[in-house]
Amino acid sequence: MRLTLREAAASLNCTEKTVLRWIAHAGLPTVRLGGLYHFNRAELMEWAIHHGIGSTALSCELEPEQDSDCGAVSALAGALRAGGVVSGAPGATLPEVLCFAVERLLPNAREAERELVLAMLLAREATGVTAVGGGVLVPHVRAPLILGEQPRILLVYPKTPLPLSAVPTPDKEPVEALFMLASPTVRAHLTLLALLAAALRDADFRQAVLSRAPETAIQAAAAAAEHLHQGAKRGRKRP
Repeated sequence: MRLTLREAAASLNCTEKTVLRWIAHAGLPTVRLGGLYHFNRAELMEWAIHHGIGSTALSCELEPEQDSDCGAVSALAGALRAGGVVSGAPGATLPEVLCFAVERLLPNAREAERELVLAMLLAREATGVTAVGGGVLVPHVRAPLILGEQPRILLVYPKTPLPLSAVPTPDKEPVEALFMLASPTVRAHLTLLALLAAALRDADFRQAVLSRAPETAIQAAAAAAEHLHQGAKRGRKRP
């Protein structure tokens, strides 16, 4: 899923000149062939979420879930409901916490499959931690985690925040919350990642996450953040 310079700029809601500046000075991943820049969509999304930059041009493949009491809920809230929230994850290091998280995300997988997923996550983190600041980590792989038939986001709270020695974070804050994504398709993964990135820039959603609010409250904050994000996207498309 390759993007041109123009498409990358549209996805990041900025000018092509800004994209070129980010390539030169902020490590925006790209490949230059024949004098033209080419961008991997998954790598672009990883870079954007790490730098707190929004994305506006992802095609949505996620359908809102239906709730018998309140009607449709957001795709992001539905994925959080499917994945769940786990508090008190054991472990003093990132590998230990990720091992626990993989077991919860893939309860029916074979041990060899879980070990492979864990190895992929750790290999990705070894090349650059995907902490987004403010005590939040979003571990995911450049080759997205394509599993199951339903998009899922697992929110994990370590028993104790992971110290700087365990996870070097951009703002020097220990990690208090981790999100893990599993999606049925690459497009669904990219859409879910874009929705989560937008939600993490919403003050109410971040507060709900970091305060360890009840699971239903986190889902409600996610739905509200997604609604605001989608409204902003529609506003930008109007002439």
